[in-house]
Amino acid sequence: MKVLEPGMTKFITVVLLTTLPVLAQTTPVPTAPPLTDRERVQAERAKAAEAERVAPITRPWDRDADGKRPWERKSPKP
Repeated sequence: MKVLEPGMTKFITVVLLTTLPVLAQTTPVPTAPPLTDRERVQAERAKAAEAERVAPITRPWDRDADGKRPWERKSPKP
């Protein structure tokens, strides 16, 4: 006396081979929540400040001797 019919064993094998890998997957790594507008602005300002800090080193051709751009110079008072 057979427990399962030949067609049923093939079906169970296919079902096990397709569902077990799916069940073995780990839960996805939680991603960080999206930044708020304030955090985004703070990050952009920090990035701009860092770029400005290293600008005399990276772009010396648009600076004068004291490291200022021409439009950043204070106008002489009469």
